[in-house]
Amino acid sequence: MLNFLEKAGLVKNDPPSDSIPAIAEPAVVTQPPAPTALPIETGPGTLDTDTIYANAGIAPALYPAERLLRLVDGLSAMDPATRLMAIQAMDAADESWSIEDPLSDAAAKTQALAAYAEQLQANLQSLEHETQAQLTAATARQEQVVGDIRKQITELEALVARELTRGAQEAASVEARLKAASEQTQRTLAEITQRSQRLQSLSAQFGAATASTSTLQE
Repeated sequence: MLNFLEKAGLVKNDPPSDSIPAIAEPAVVTQPPAPTALPIETGPGTLDTDTIYANAGIAPALYPAERLLRLVDGLSAMDPATRLMAIQAMDAADESWSIEDPLSDAAAKTQALAAYAEQLQANLQSLEHETQAQLTAATARQEQVVGDIRKQITELEALVARELTRGAQEAASVEARLKAASEQTQRTLAEITQRSQRLQSLSAQFGAATASTSTLQE
């Protein structure tokens, strides 16, 4: 099977070295370009799988799952049955790895990614709860401050009304005192005028007679 794949140009089987047997790698198969996958963002950068796997305690695999995925992608021109036979033939021809290696690596990494996704969800829920608590506190604080301000406005409006009333009453009192003083002055002036006129009438009535008597006596 491996020789068949090599003749078909799908794989290239390099002769093994003295120490490490060579692993057959697929030949490049020309295919239409696949759409570019968008990276999963966890913040300012892309998903750091190396750190995730390291934090999960996953040791480097002899034959990583990603390498098997690249092999599967390289054989994507084959139908599934032929591709499976080709990979099994490569596994059988190379004693340095077993198909269980990438499968175990894939299972461990899948579990690590699931745990990381669960942690992300927990972090998001925690952030949502914290944000809601902050919003509730901010709303309560705003209502308290606005209530205090409105209370102060009401008290100030009442103070303004009292001051306007007091001012109006004071102005009315002052005006009333002025009016009373003016009326009193007018009455006094009228009385003065009346008394002056009566006093002046004495001169008019008796002034000429007095002058005549004085002339006769002389």
